[in-house]
Amino acid sequence: MPWREKKIYSGKILEIEVYPISSKQQKEPRKKKSKISKPKQKNLNDKNARKHLTRLLNTNFTDKDLAVHLTYNDNEQLPDEEQARKDVVNYIRRIKRYRQKNNLPEMKYIAVIEHQEEDPDSGKKKKRIHHHIVMSGMDRDAAEEIWNRGRANADRLKADEFGYEGLARYISKDPKGKKRWVSSKNLTKPTVKVNDHKYTRKKIDTMASRPEDRDLFHTLYPGYHLNDCTVTINDITAAKHLHIRMRKLE
Repeated sequence: MPWREKKIYSGKILEIEVYPISSKQQKEPRKKKSKISKPKQKNLNDKNARKHLTRLLNTNFTDKDLAVHLTYNDNEQLPDEEQARKDVVNYIRRIKRYRQKNNLPEMKYIAVIEHQEEDPDSGKKKKRIHHHIVMSGMDRDAAEEIWNRGRANADRLKADEFGYEGLARYISKDPKGKKRWVSSKNLTKPTVKVNDHKYTRKKIDTMASRPEDRDLFHTLYPGYHLNDCTVTINDITAAKHLHIRMRKLE
């Protein structure tokens, strides 16, 4: 049985997926290196869409960039989704004008609109709308002042061993509402490399039995440090699937 190794490079994060394929799949023509396409789903409840968001953040942003969280004034009537979208577009347009005026590089951004319903003590539901925007680095005070519809909070990004996965989960959380996201067209897509000839069944069994063996994975993928390795077994075929996450050594 052939085994496919799919390596996904997202900034400093390297993900490796190893799984069995058929001989027919192995013979199908494919590119050795490609870009990940955007999932069709725009609802961030979807696991694959959230994974795609994480990879985009890791590929395009650094700790010099900003996470901006925007809310509306409590004494104003909250906008519907169409107006909320317009508010984000207008905010980003003003940010771009500021950046041009101050000779800053072209803006990259990912914007998530969050619709959430809360239950106050009175028992009545109150709708909340938030905007979460990850954007290219600039003056934090300016990013907050340009929003004129309510409260604004801009923070520098701070990556951990998984890059910005925690941020992706936060801005795409779904307690009771729905999320929609938009992004600039100049984002770089994560890079994928596929190899169908690297692994044998014996090697897979060794890796699956030693998922915390850092030396083993450092030898297989030099220049990267092991974050974790998850092993799952297919209920039907009993085949092992490995998902390995690593980060680039400084």
